[in-house]
Amino acid sequence: MQQQSLIVTQAFNHVQNAAFPELRQSIPFHKFETISLNGSPHYIDPVGWYIPLVNSTTTFHMSSDKLEEYYREGYVTTYDDLILKRNYLQYKVNQSLDVHDKDHFSLYASQLNEIEMLLSSYGENKNPVA
Repeated sequence: MQQQSLIVTQAFNHVQNAAFPELRQSIPFHKFETISLNGSPHYIDPVGWYIPLVNSTTTFHMSSDKLEEYYREGYVTTYDDLILKRNYLQYKVNQSLDVHDKDHFSLYASQLNEIEMLLSSYGENKNPVA
């Protein structure tokens, strides 16, 4: 089974915690960037599961809880989620056209355009270079 990459939907910084403050580092993520699995997750007692990841500039580990938090908050998403959202937004655009609702049409068309840009960018950046 092939693993899906995550797509960054809005820019954010991830702070890698460390035992000593001087070892902490911040990893910036940019909109349209992809994050891919880079090995098998591993468990660190007592802090939990950590996942090896790679983006276009670096390799790093992130806790599964933090990655799930970024997903829930909408900072990252999957290709499948974008496809589902695109289908829904296309339906809403068509529905607003049917009832001549200009305001909702503009709103959904704008959101659909954003999803199309994310999907297009994903196709171009599918394979990270790091």
